[in-house]
Parts: sequence; C-alpha cells; structure tokens
Amino acid sequence: MPDLPAPPRPQGRYQPALRHAGTLVTAGMTPRVDGQLVHVGKVGREVSLEDAVRAADRAARNAVAAAAVAAGSLADIERALRLTVYVNATEDFRRHSEVADGASAALLDVLGEERAAVVRSAVGVASLPGGACVEVELTCAC
Repeated sequence: MPDLPAPPRPQGRYQPALRHAGTLVTAGMTPRVDGQLVHVGKVGREVSLEDAVRAADRAARNAVAAAAVAAGSLADIERALRLTVYVNATEDFRRHSEVADGASAALLDVLGEERAAVVRSAVGVASLPGGACVEVELTCAC
C-alpha cells in the first residue's frame, strides 16, 4: 500500500477531518508538502495543466491522510463517496475535469479501485487560500 504523507496542519481554526455517524468529511486540502504550499497560482497562467494534475494528486493524498487519522487508520475508511476539486484557473480555462483526474488517480492508488469509486465535482474558482492552484474536499464512509 502506498505511503501517505503526514496530514497537513490546519491553516486556521478548524479540524482537518471529522467523523460522525459513519461519515467522514475532510476540510479543503491544498497541495502542501512538509507544510509548504506547492504549485501556487492560476492554472492556465502560472501553473501548467501537468503541474495542476500533480497538485490535485498531492491535495487528494493530503485529504486521505487526514481522513485516515480521523477514521483511526486507512483500513477504517470503508470507501470514498464524494470528491470535490476546486481549480483556481484563468477565466478561459476549460480543462477542470483533467485537473480533477489527478485527485481521482491518487484515490485509486491509495484506496484501490473498489474503495476509490466516487461521485465528483470539478469547480473553477477565482482564488483559493494562499494562492493554491487546487483544493480538494473528500467525503468517506467509515
């Protein structure tokens, strides 16, 4: 099973993930490595499509790491249910789903095919915290 990063520390007054009544939700996770935000800027201008896909992968792995802590372990996550990927993109950018595929691929790698099948939204936004190019939210059953 792939190694997960340490869950990122919250950047404000919130919990990284909460478990309640068999459902687990994460806060929005950005592509942080060792606490540092990577791939900052707008997709389609400062950030290439390829880097945005890598950023979505990292943000999703951070979300799974936070979910695993809240669930008790990675094995305690029964399955992922919903994945929302926010893409900080230029007004004319149209490839949001391709960026979100990076997050979906991370779930597949970490959770396996059966537990990673999710419903998904890819949403273009004008900005994200810290100038992140992507932010990922994950809902799981546990």
